[in-house]
Amino acid sequence: MKIRIGVICGMEAEAAALGQWRDDPRVFIGISGAQPDRAEALALEAADQGAKVLVSWGLAGGLAADLKPGTLIQPDCVSHPDGSQISFRTQPYSTGLIAGSDAVVASPAEKLVLRQGTGAAAVDMETHRLAQVAMERELDLKIIRAISDPADRALPTLAATALGTDGRPMIGRVLLGLIRRSWQLSALLAAKRDSDAALATLRGAKELISEYVNG
Repeated sequence: MKIRIGVICGMEAEAAALGQWRDDPRVFIGISGAQPDRAEALALEAADQGAKVLVSWGLAGGLAADLKPGTLIQPDCVSHPDGSQISFRTQPYSTGLIAGSDAVVASPAEKLVLRQGTGAAAVDMETHRLAQVAMERELDLKIIRAISDPADRALPTLAATALGTDGRPMIGRVLLGLIRRSWQLSALLAAKRDSDAALATLRGAKELISEYVNG
């Protein structure tokens, strides 16, 4: 059975939220480990295997103050770190602009600067790379993201730096970090609540994939 779509995300937990689509032979699933270069390579691999649609799937950081953890967004315009933008006007429900970043945007101050500079509602580390591949290969791009850390909350350093290349958290590194920086525990717990809300939203949104697989 031919690959129809390529779904690229950053973490194993995001891939798990795809439910039944994870085992569908028509769906290519790539986990980047929050590495933009790898996200781009996986998108190219999906295209080489026949995917006509790329799906940017997963969590996003909030830039707009009104976006709470668990909010589903489906942007149709992507801002690159260099300031350029790519629009994909084929999504049925547009929620505007998402910013791409090649580095973690962790603090409220960094989020505010990005919001003011781009007007984007959210940020992630994969979508802009997928957008570039989609434009070059003349593919459709669909963006399905759920807000995790909101604009006014910092992403703890331990959460931002303890993700393995396989997209799974490196528990040993987190525990060691907590021994050295125990004050980050409350921030980590808040980040987990945020990500749990976002992942629950993604699990509820997985049927959005069906129109791209069966369409």
